[in-house]
Amino acid sequence: MIQNWKRWGAIVLFFPFALLSLEVVFRLANPPALRYYRDVKLLHAYHPEYGVTLAPNESRFVRHYADLWQGQFTTNSYGLRGLSEPIPNKPKLVCLGDSLVMGFGVSDEDTFCSLLDGYEENGITYQSLNFGVDAYGSLGSYKRLKDLSGKIDNIKKVLFFISPNDFTMPDELRAQGILPDDENDALHENDLEWKKKFHLQFELTRVSYLLQALKLAYEQTKVKFAQTNYIISKDSNQITESPLDYLKESFFVPVKKQSCENKESFLCPTPIPNLQIVCSDSPIDPNDLEPLPETTTRAYDQMIAYSKEKGYEFVPVILPMQIEEVYCRGLGKYNVLGNYAIRAKQYLNKKGIKTLEILPYTDTMCGREFTFHGQTKKAGIQDYYIPGDGHLTKLGNLWASESIRSALKETKSNAF
Repeated sequence: MIQNWKRWGAIVLFFPFALLSLEVVFRLANPPALRYYRDVKLLHAYHPEYGVTLAPNESRFVRHYADLWQGQFTTNSYGLRGLSEPIPNKPKLVCLGDSLVMGFGVSDEDTFCSLLDGYEENGITYQSLNFGVDAYGSLGSYKRLKDLSGKIDNIKKVLFFISPNDFTMPDELRAQGILPDDENDALHENDLEWKKKFHLQFELTRVSYLLQALKLAYEQTKVKFAQTNYIISKDSNQITESPLDYLKESFFVPVKKQSCENKESFLCPTPIPNLQIVCSDSPIDPNDLEPLPETTTRAYDQMIAYSKEKGYEFVPVILPMQIEEVYCRGLGKYNVLGNYAIRAKQYLNKKGIKTLEILPYTDTMCGREFTFHGQTKKAGIQDYYIPGDGHLTKLGNLWASESIRSALKETKSNAF
């Protein structure tokens, strides 16, 4: 009997020891992929109202695990990106939105919101503050605006950056279980049980390397499984409907000849490798598009009403976030990925709210000279976006800040 108790006692003690040992191994090894996700995790904190926020007074140098980007990431005492604290009584310009606004891909001083600091209009000089947090949808942005408005004085202008991720998602990603941010918010907005579980797992994975690694492995396995199912389903349909096309595309791929000729002329728009971009001659009729989801329109209505109540100038901004839109624009054509902007603009126009459209300013992108690794080169569209990531590069953020400044001034001058 005593032997049995000893055996069971050893088994019970083994599991905590094994878990502790794995935790130590992960911390000592600190592999690049986990280190990146770990640093990003520790920049965030749980918020009972809108789930996740940026932790205050954090400072980390974040390097992407695939070396796509790196930069210093700092937050002030309010949990806003950057070192600058709100200056009492100074007129404030607020940037509101998701990771593109927050500035994944560059250091603090290179985000377009930071570069907007000191913007002047009608004799007023604004301090810009970055309210952006990654993975925020429309509802999360509204809640963050309302929360921070009670803590920061003299907000005058709110630039709300509309993202396609808020309410649209390509079919192939939706098939993998990836939903738009507003749909996710709608699913969990009133689910107290889910919020409790999310809070628990958030804090546990923030404390433990091992638990975060296990969570990442589980999530990536789910995505891979969904991707495999989607590909099998797509291939099965093609085999059934057009077997000859399937055989041709799968087994008779033409060899692409590479040209090694030196070309002095610089093409605009620059060709985008590995992307089959389809452009149309004209945009779709807004009335043929689906209306915005209820969660999105409710969030827009709340932001509009709250801004009126507080006396803020509410400016929805449509900043092109998809390289396909920019490429087709350069050809004088349109891409269906820009339909999200048409849907948002149509709804806001009906509410009497004008949007600030930055797509026309992409005409200045191609051929712009910039310095990269000590060499001066001409920019193609791809130099403004991090490849495979979609966030803006340092050059992209500089272009965005210049374009937003110009658009704000032109809109204001046209109003008089």
